[in-house]
Amino acid sequence: MEVNRSRNNKVKCAVLDTNVLMYVFLYKIDVFSQLKEYGIDKFIIPVQVFEELKTLEKSKGSEKRAAKFALSLIRLNCEIVEVDANGADNALMKIAKECGCYLVTNDKTLRKKARNNKIAVGYIRELKKLEIEEF
Repeated sequence: MEVNRSRNNKVKCAVLDTNVLMYVFLYKIDVFSQLKEYGIDKFIIPVQVFEELKTLEKSKGSEKRAAKFALSLIRLNCEIVEVDANGADNALMKIAKECGCYLVTNDKTLRKKARNNKIAVGYIRELKKLEIEEF
């Protein structure tokens, strides 16, 4: 998988978790614009996250609408990649580590695991603003 790099050779890609993609609809957060403000212009979704959203699309109410909206955003803005990993969290970690991408998630356990592996993390703070933690 090829990723964009800036002049200092720093990867400018982000791998996004299901919860962040759902927040775009649920809390009206333009996460893609906010990531672009950090110079991130490549967005990667592991197939495991895509499949999670396909499952959530079969639920009811706002969760269904959020999943449907997230899937449409993925089709417009993201590259879906096959990853040899069990589950979405492991797939997200694998892509972030191998490609040097930011891992964007609001899952506290996954963020802690990423930090322990020296992976730069992004998350939605107070359901409003994207925060990035680099190493």
